[in-house]
Amino acid sequence: MMTPRTQDEYLDLIDQAIFEIEDVLMCAEDEGDPEDSVFSDILPVYEKLSSDLKKLHTDILQGKHAIGQGEDLPFMPLVSAWKERIPFLDLFAALNYTYKTGFQA
Repeated sequence: MMTPRTQDEYLDLIDQAIFEIEDVLMCAEDEGDPEDSVFSDILPVYEKLSSDLKKLHTDILQGKHAIGQGEDLPFMPLVSAWKERIPFLDLFAALNYTYKTGFQA
């Protein structure tokens, strides 16, 4: 698991998670059948996570989030509920770990 050591590395990890989600969403649009529950039931989850990650990115840049306060990211219950269906779960684990513990030098 990659552990970001700076705010810039953390923001890059957020961007990577956003990219992964948007890649899945694009594949679902191109190939997914709306009647196919493999995609249709998780698309709203990915859309919500993408939105939450973008907000987190913006909030960190604006100084609205204190990292290292021992708290989970607000969207981690959603990630946990769908963890079997998120192939890049390790990104969320790294983001949450750093969010809870702070940057390790």
